[in-house]
Amino acid sequence: MNLRLRLALITFSLTLLGLGLGLLLTYQILERSRLADLDRELRLQASIVLQAALSGRPIPDSLADALSQDNRVQSAQVYRGLQKIWEGGTFTSDLPFDAAMLGREGPSEVRGLRVYTLSQGDLSVQLSESLWLLRETLERFVEVAVPIALLLALLSAGLGYLAAGLAVRPLERLTRAAARFEQGEPVPQISGQDEVASLARSFASLLDRLKDQREREQQFLAYAAHELRTPLSAFRASLEAARLRGQMGPEQLSRLHREALRLETLAQNLLALSRAESGEVRGQPLDLADLVSEAFDRFQPLALERGLELGLEAQPAPVYADPRLLEQALNNLVHNALRYTSKGSVLLKSGLEEGWAWLEVADTGPGFHKDFHEGLGLRVARAVAQALQGELQIKQHQGSQVRLRLPQRQAHTGG
Repeated sequence: MNLRLRLALITFSLTLLGLGLGLLLTYQILERSRLADLDRELRLQASIVLQAALSGRPIPDSLADALSQDNRVQSAQVYRGLQKIWEGGTFTSDLPFDAAMLGREGPSEVRGLRVYTLSQGDLSVQLSESLWLLRETLERFVEVAVPIALLLALLSAGLGYLAAGLAVRPLERLTRAAARFEQGEPVPQISGQDEVASLARSFASLLDRLKDQREREQQFLAYAAHELRTPLSAFRASLEAARLRGQMGPEQLSRLHREALRLETLAQNLLALSRAESGEVRGQPLDLADLVSEAFDRFQPLALERGLELGLEAQPAPVYADPRLLEQALNNLVHNALRYTSKGSVLLKSGLEEGWAWLEVADTGPGFHKDFHEGLGLRVARAVAQALQGELQIKQHQGSQVRLRLPQRQAHTGG
């Protein structure tokens, strides 16, 4: 059973339950109201009979005629003690209508009769009327009201089915889009302001993020495969040359060493990316100025080898972060800057601004193309920034400036 039918069935059930309770309440109100009216009428008639009995006068003709109407089954009895002294109406009874009420006052119901007893001294008057007319009226009410209630419940179920169709339409569109997600089809735009539309938009946004994540993972896998293939091919070529020559010269050893370093860097990046994206962060107090100073010392030989000037402007920037992840991110930024800058300089900086601590790598290289795809190094740096509740900013002005910003925090303990 689909959602529309379930909602329609629930609507039908709730409507029928509500109408049933309403009919029951209306039935009881009608019954009580009619009984109250009948009790007032019987009491009035009983008081007239009682006054006549007390004064010794005959029962008024108007009351006697009322008790003898063909369309009503009424009767009256007058008792002195337990002895009946008068009776009139459309039917007679050898016994009191309600013997337990003699000498008392109030309504009662016995054997399908509504009885009202009024007493004064040793005189008791009981006026009674059959309840068949009231029961017949209530039965007709039920006969008319129940089919109307069923019809209204069916109508509400139909309207509920249509309303449910309109309400779940965004979810149905999203379901079809999710089924076609594997084929790479775009996620539809969901309109509407109700809760279902908002939920559908949330799922659509989730599908969009999953699609973007999948594309990034595919790009990452392609990049990682390419990065792995290059050093492995170099390894194989060097080993094959050494096998053919029967020995390995300094050039092959140097090349193997470089490729081993590339593989090590790749493995470190993959590990850092995994830790950052899984939230495996080990925080501790540190100063970004120390990180950029250490990176300056570490990359100075490579900068000299490439004929580039490596500068340092390290201002204190205390944070609470994971030093290993930050070091890997900074290594990637510096390595990229040295790799793509053919001449000029690379500047390492750190500092504070408006509650943020930052480190920056600026170069005089060609900058980023507008359609560039992030390589593994930048992706690791961005993932590290996000894992540490920061952000990675990329600007271009006479080269490129990549800044990693983190919230400035007071040193505290914890991990």
